[in-house]
Amino acid sequence: MRELILSDITEMGSGLCVIGIEAATKNLFRSVRPIPPQGFGWDRSFPHRRGSEVCFESRPTSGSPPHTEDQNTHGLQASGRRLSEIELVDKLQRAEVSTELEGLFACELHADTPGGNAWVDPGQASRSICGCLYRNLRFLVFQDPNRVTLRARLVLTSGETLNSLPVVDRAWRCFMDEVMQRLAKSGSRFDLDRYLNRFIRHKLLQSLHAFARVGLTRPEQGNKCWLMLDSLFPQPDVSWLDIL
Repeated sequence: MRELILSDITEMGSGLCVIGIEAATKNLFRSVRPIPPQGFGWDRSFPHRRGSEVCFESRPTSGSPPHTEDQNTHGLQASGRRLSEIELVDKLQRAEVSTELEGLFACELHADTPGGNAWVDPGQASRSICGCLYRNLRFLVFQDPNRVTLRARLVLTSGETLNSLPVVDRAWRCFMDEVMQRLAKSGSRFDLDRYLNRFIRHKLLQSLHAFARVGLTRPEQGNKCWLMLDSLFPQPDVSWLDIL
């Protein structure tokens, strides 16, 4: 049985994409994307949480680059152990990391519009997930027909910028759902931009474990893999809702 620490749980369409890290050497880790027994996405009722330790048996895998982390499984079994957020980030910083844009996926990043989201050529990228420290960020909120969605602009420690990253982190999406529900119930005018880019941004930037995991979508039309924000640490805290 292989052991995995769940590090990323993201919303992808009607299901969930899950990534974990396993020991590569004594002090280093590598990312593994466990694929459920059927289909590519886990059900929304997925019972495990970020930081949970799980076990699984491998099945033959036929993943295609850059999603080299794909690993078919017969399912995941909980071990009963769970890491704290700080412990998890410490291990993620000893997995795939980069301080520069081209180091994220070992290839050049492209953008169709200035200030827009970036994409990579799937034939050039060597992986589909990578961690990075960030020194600044800004949120953008978009109203979709059925849901409010969040995007982020990250400034890496190199000073380079990742623009308009869709936030697919399940915890952050659930947090935004709760924010909007509370605002709808109150019926009062509220400066959402100020809340996110002053109050929440301050909470993130003052944290000693500010860290992000950036992932790639599956190749889409035009043979592009778009960047997305898989995990944003620190994770949202329910106490941040108290001022709404």
